[in-house]
Order: sequence, then C-alpha cells, then structure tokens
Amino acid sequence: RAFKTLIAAEYAGVDVAVAEYDAAKIQAASPTGKAPILEVSSTTSDGTTTTTLFGSNAIARHVSRLRRDAGLMGGSLEQMAEVDAWLEFCDHEIELPATVWVYPVCGYMPFHDAAYAKAKKDLGAALAVLEKHLADGNKKCLVGKQMTLADISIASALVYPFKLVCDPKYLKQYGNVVRWFTDCVGQEEFKAVIGDVVMCKKEIAAKR
Repeated sequence: RAFKTLIAAEYAGVDVAVAEYDAAKIQAASPTGKAPILEVSSTTSDGTTTTTLFGSNAIARHVSRLRRDAGLMGGSLEQMAEVDAWLEFCDHEIELPATVWVYPVCGYMPFHDAAYAKAKKDLGAALAVLEKHLADGNKKCLVGKQMTLADISIASALVYPFKLVCDPKYLKQYGNVVRWFTDCVGQEEFKAVIGDVVMCKKEIAAKR
C-alpha cells in the first residue's frame, strides 16, 4: 500500500525517506496502530512540529498535493472529485478481491475455495468497469489527459495480481486495461519504485 505514495513522490519530485519497519513505533504513532505512516515536519516561528499522517490514501493525497503543478490530483475541482472517486473504487472494488486472491499465494492468509472463486469474480467485475472506461483507444489515463493519483493507485494495486495470478486467459477480455497498465508500469517513475513488472504467464496456485 506504500507503492502509490512512493510513485506519486517520484512524479512530484518529492523526497520521501523510507525507514525500516518498526512495529512498536507504528503502533505508538498511528491511531490505528497500522502501517503505513508518514511523519511530516514543519517549521514556524514557534519551532518545529512533527505530524504523523496515517492511512495510505491520506498519505498519498498529501504527497500528491505538495506539488500542485504536477497535476496528480487533477486540474480542476471536477477532476479532483474524479480522482477521489477512483481511489474509493480502488479501495473497495480492487484491493479487497486482489488481497483475498493473492495473499494465500504469498502465504499471508489461508486458502478457501469459496473466497478464491468470489475474489476472481469480483476482481473481474472491477476490471470490466476499467475496461469500459478505457474503451476509447486514445484514452491513456483514467482522469483527464495526464497521469494522476487515480492511475497510480489502481495500477499499484494491480501489480501483484498481474504478476502472480492473472494469467493471459483471465485477462483476455480486458485488453484496454492491460494496455493502460503496461503503459503505467513502463514509466520511469513506476520503475524507480517497483522495478520491471513481468506479467503472469500461468496462475500461481495457493497451497490448499
């Protein structure tokens, strides 16, 4: 969930220092006790204060807004709302089924047949929404005509599914999504964070 913040920082030209994971520090600093967090220092005439931001979307939005000229939050109020809508879509329609499908493969959670089948179906439904939105072959970005946090967040959420479990047969009906995704991850700002993405050739099955 940190990918989107780090990639947004690359586009915005903002330096974000990544510290070694410290569970005790995160539990103490975040109201939820969960990662990711971002410590932001600001200096005024009264001295230096440090604010701890929590929640991956809030952090990514903050970093994206640091350089308004980068346009990562959209170029108008309407586009800003569109970006927010896609972030919400990503949270509920993509990240949830992607997690249920991928985590058992990585050994992070147990495998259940019913959950696996539902995750594949639900992720497919989300990809169908993206496919329809990107149906215009000239449409390269989800919002407007330039990269925004909407593209960054959704592409980031699809990295592991597309590397590990979404094989060519599964993705066959989502050609526009694959085109858009490969365009995103092929950019230097993505590569600086996630490296080269090799698309899945054969689904990796979780241990039953």
